[in-house]
Amino acid sequence: MHRLMSIFVLTFSLVLPWQAFAHDFWVNASYEVATQQVTAQIGYGHGFPAPEAIAADRLHIFKPLRLLSSEGTTEMHQKGENYAYELAAALEKGSYLVLGDYTPTFWSKNAAGWKQANRTQMPDASYCEEAVMSAKAILNVDGSIASELVTQAVGQPLEIVPQVDPATVQPGEVFPVQVLYEGKPVKTAELTATFEGFSEKESKVFYGRTDLNGMIDIIPLKAGYWLAKVQHKVPYTADTKVCDEIVAVATLSFHIGEQR
Repeated sequence: MHRLMSIFVLTFSLVLPWQAFAHDFWVNASYEVATQQVTAQIGYGHGFPAPEAIAADRLHIFKPLRLLSSEGTTEMHQKGENYAYELAAALEKGSYLVLGDYTPTFWSKNAAGWKQANRTQMPDASYCEEAVMSAKAILNVDGSIASELVTQAVGQPLEIVPQVDPATVQPGEVFPVQVLYEGKPVKTAELTATFEGFSEKESKVFYGRTDLNGMIDIIPLKAGYWLAKVQHKVPYTADTKVCDEIVAVATLSFHIGEQR
């Protein structure tokens, strides 16, 4: 079926209910060929792509960043600011993934506001959700060369899976992706995208919904550093006395090169 509503919007501003308390979660990654060093940061805030210090009461939620190559997954080492990671690695030309994982966490709201708790811990909660967040960064090393690695699902709860390596996509061309939740396509999911420097607010430059196969064509009309984000909600069926729903969010950060 044709991908639904792939739309480029210059000044579209999307405000979702869960954003009243939530931060965006993304990963920045780069590689220095001369020193053979991967550096990466957990982005957790509202100012993509600039990382911010992670609050002490939330630091435990984040697992160490991981580098995924054809040889497998390697955990990166935290160094410096609490969002900063690095790894010594001799990477060949091509594309890699840096993965970020947010431990599923209950958040409940009562008259006093939001707290890391479920309904049993906050009996007067008006709403409870289990936040499940995943982040994925595509790391291009030494120029643009297509890599099948980035087009494969990696098993995150909710993930955006490129159907082509964005290193081969030029501004104005189609960048097709698929959204999966627990390995299955998510139909009619809302996906937004923006690029570095577009806006200091919550404005997005792209908005669309996935088709019945979880597919959507992102149209990156400008070269630069991009972030795509998708959300998916399902009822919390394990025990409705514990929480109301699961809110899963996934991001994909990637670069679009200058037109050749």
